[in-house]
Amino acid sequence: MIHDTTLKRQNSANEISSGVKPAQSSKAMPQSSGLADAISRHIAGERASFHTPGHKGRPQAFGKDADFVLRLDNDLTELPGLDDLSSPSGVLRNLEDRLAKLFGAHQSFLSVSGASACVMAAMMAASSVTGRILVPTNLHRSAVSGLALSKLEPVWYQPAWNADFGFFEQVDPAAIERALSESDAGALLIVSPTYGGAISDIANISAICKERGVLLIVDEAHGAHLLDPQSMPLSALSCGADIVVHSLHKTLPALTQTGVLHIAHGTRFSLDHMRGLLTCLQSSSPSYPLMASVQYMVDFVETPAGMQVLKDACAESLHLRKYAASSGRYDLYASAAIHEPLHVVLRPRFPIDLADQLQSRGVGVEANFHQSVLFMLGMGTEPADVILLLTLLAEFAERAADRNDELIEFPKYAAPPLFQQAIGLSDVFSMPSYMVPVEDAAGRICAECIAPCPPGTPVVVPGQLLTAETIAYVLQNTGIRSLRVTQNQIV
Repeated sequence: MIHDTTLKRQNSANEISSGVKPAQSSKAMPQSSGLADAISRHIAGERASFHTPGHKGRPQAFGKDADFVLRLDNDLTELPGLDDLSSPSGVLRNLEDRLAKLFGAHQSFLSVSGASACVMAAMMAASSVTGRILVPTNLHRSAVSGLALSKLEPVWYQPAWNADFGFFEQVDPAAIERALSESDAGALLIVSPTYGGAISDIANISAICKERGVLLIVDEAHGAHLLDPQSMPLSALSCGADIVVHSLHKTLPALTQTGVLHIAHGTRFSLDHMRGLLTCLQSSSPSYPLMASVQYMVDFVETPAGMQVLKDACAESLHLRKYAASSGRYDLYASAAIHEPLHVVLRPRFPIDLADQLQSRGVGVEANFHQSVLFMLGMGTEPADVILLLTLLAEFAERAADRNDELIEFPKYAAPPLFQQAIGLSDVFSMPSYMVPVEDAAGRICAECIAPCPPGTPVVVPGQLLTAETIAYVLQNTGIRSLRVTQNQIV
C-alpha cells in the first residue's frame, strides 16, 4: 500500500473540515430518478474527484473557509449597480479588465455559456476576415456550430495521431505550413491543450500565421491554468495567438458554465463586434452566481496563496505520474511534444475495468476510453485525493501480481477517417432530414453533429459524406446505431 497511514489520517481530517465522507455502498444508498436526489447520492458516494469542475466541491479552491457557500439570494438580475453583461460599464467591466490583466490579453469577454459560446463567437468573428478556415478533426462540437453559424468553409486537417492510446495529439507546425500553402484559408483553429493534455507549438505556428496574415484562434479551454511561466508551459496568449478561449471551470475553480474569450494585443479586430457576437449567443439573463464565482476565482488566483494552490495541484499530478511510470503495471500517456500538468492519462496492463473499480470506491474520473482513464486535477485537488487514488492503483496492481496476470499487449488504434464535406454545414439545417440505421447510411449526407461529451469531439459532422469507411469507424468505436441524414441526398 502507499501512504496508508497518512491516507486514513487525512480522510478523517476531511470529514471534519469539509464534510467529505468515505464512499457508501451503492446498495445501501436510496435510489431515485430525481435530479436533486441523484446529485445528493453522488456527493455522498464520492471521496475524491478527478473530473471537472476544478473546485472539486471545496470552498478552499477559492481561498475560502469551509463554511463558504454561494447563496440563493445571490441569484439576481440586471439591477441598479449590478451592471449588464451585454454592455458592461461597471462591476462586470471591472471583472473583465481583471481577467484581461490576469491572462495577459488586450481585452477579455466573460461568458456564462461556457467556452462553447466563446468558440462559436470566435468562428463567427473569423468570417469577417475570411471565407475559409483550417480546422482540426479534434475540434469541439461548439466549433462545428460556429462553422454553421458563420458559414465559413472548413478545410479539415488532422493533428498528430497517437496509435497506442487512440487519440489526437499536438499539431505539427510544418504540417500547418503545408496546409496553409495548399489552401487559401485566412484563419486557423487549434485545440491546445488537447483533452489528453498535449500542447502544440503555438509560438512557431503563430509566426507562420503572422507571416501569411492568417488569424490564429486557439481553443485553450483545458489550459486556463497555464498562468505561471516559471513552472508551467506557456499559454497561447503568451505565444502570439490572436483569439484564445478558456473554460474557467475545468481546472480553475469558477462554476461550471463559465468561460472567457480573449483578444490579444495587436490583433486586427473590432472589440465592439466581438461583444455583439457574444451577446447574440448568450442568455439575456446571465447568472449572477456564475459571474460572482469568476470574481471569487480571480480574487484568489491573483494572490500568491492562490497561485501556490495551483502549483501544488501540479505537484500532486507529478506524484501520480511518477507512480504510473515506475509501477510496471500501468501505461502512462505522455505526448511527444509539451504536456500540460493537470491531465493524467493511464491504463492498466492487467485485466480490470479501472474506471468502474475506482468509481465503486468513491473516486470519480473524468473519462474512460480504449481502457485508458483520464484523471483531471484542479485547484480543489488535495493531497488526500491523490493518496487515495495511488493507494487503490497500487492495490489493484498488487492483486494482479498475486494472480500472476500477464501484461496486456494493446492493439494499435487507427485514426478516424478525415471528414469529407459534400455540402456546407450551414446548408444542412435548412434541409429536411430523417433517421436511418447506421448500416444504411453509407452514401448519404449526414444531417447532424454527433459528438459524445466528454470530450465533445465529433464523430460525424453535418454535410459530411458518409462513406463505408466512416460507417465502419462509427460502428466499431461508438454505441451509435442510427444517424440523421438529409432527404434525397444520396451521392
